[in-house]
Amino acid sequence: AAILLDLASDSHVKRVLRLELFAEASAEGLALEISKRLATIGKSSSRIHWRKRPAFARDLDLHRRMIERLAQDDATAALGLMLDLLDLASPTLDRLSQPDGPIGDVFLAARDSVGAIAEKAVPEPIALAERTAKILATDYHAQMGPLASALAPAMGPQGRDHLRQVLETVLAMNAKRLRGADPMAAVYKDALRRLADASGDIDAFEATFAPELRRTPLVSAEIARRLLAAGRGEDALATLQAGAPGEARGRHPTSVEERAAWEEVMLEALEATGHHQEAQQRRWTEFERTLSIPLLRTYLKGLPDFDDVEAEDQAKAVARRFPRFDTALAFFVSWPDFPAASRLVLSRSGEINGADDVLITEAARRLEGSYPLAATLLLRASIQHVLTYGVATRYADAARQLLEAESLAVMVGDFGEYPDHPSFVADLRATHARKQGFRAELEALGATF
Repeated sequence: AAILLDLASDSHVKRVLRLELFAEASAEGLALEISKRLATIGKSSSRIHWRKRPAFARDLDLHRRMIERLAQDDATAALGLMLDLLDLASPTLDRLSQPDGPIGDVFLAARDSVGAIAEKAVPEPIALAERTAKILATDYHAQMGPLASALAPAMGPQGRDHLRQVLETVLAMNAKRLRGADPMAAVYKDALRRLADASGDIDAFEATFAPELRRTPLVSAEIARRLLAAGRGEDALATLQAGAPGEARGRHPTSVEERAAWEEVMLEALEATGHHQEAQQRRWTEFERTLSIPLLRTYLKGLPDFDDVEAEDQAKAVARRFPRFDTALAFFVSWPDFPAASRLVLSRSGEINGADDVLITEAARRLEGSYPLAATLLLRASIQHVLTYGVATRYADAARQLLEAESLAVMVGDFGEYPDHPSFVADLRATHARKQGFRAELEALGATF
């Protein structure tokens, strides 16, 4: 390494070799070298030009990895250096136009790895809590909340309690000084929730949310999930009922994802409290609204023997009548029931959404072997959408789909009420003859338009 260091001309290579030499010589020397570099970075305040960011990230990550290597010999020194590195997160990200990217990723990696180093180092709990609070106090980019979780085991009950007191005090002081408009409140509350989870304190977790937030679907589901894990099923049920989507008083309407999260926990709570029939009714009602396959499978498993066959038939009847064609098609393809999927396509071909290329491609692939006409109609809908709206990014896919439709034509035999393949191509040519990009893609495949 010493010889290579003399020969090296690249500054990064020189730094790598220098650190390797220190690593082989002594842990103390390596720690000092890393500390000097971190101090240099900390003193700089100039903007990091976008062209220099990859090199900066590579250098920063090099020192992060060397700190992890140092932890094998001196965990205490490594913990101090990793916390020093995390101290640099906000001031360094402030020097960028946006925090996302390779530089931010280095700090996230450091945040996620510091917990293992801390457990090995066995630091003084109060000192570690104070250091964690210092990092959180400058987390202007809201990236260090998980640090509370990572360091919670090493802090132990004493350190976690101290950190909680510090954060609650700062929150109260800022609320009084800023009259509630504290930009860091979300960071502190996130850390408090993580500390509560680490301590298994559900009431402390719930207390971090304002009363009106506890009555929203997503928050009530998070609280109820923890209550269920603690065996407090009735409390979980009451919490969920207070935050039911139809009764929530949140500022924004309930999203599909929020409703699904709430419904999932609600079903768990009903089962945990012995309300099996009510849970089954909710599953069926929700299935009728969404065609959720996981809900249907759970519903069928909860039925007495032989009742599940009749219920499955009823579910498929619901799917056939479902207002959204794409949702119904996805259900039959994923269940799977390919004969039913084919019948759906043939009976509701005018509703096929050619914009959904993922669903169209998957469904056509599943149906083409035994149901070539249904697969053909799906491919045609996709091709027509691409050409009608001039979706140039999908011209190549549309060209391949047209050739696939041609190959399926010999398997169809009778197109019935639908035009045969030559007639379909003739209509395309008459309507979209000027689509030169599509023509070029077809010619690249050895076909003409």
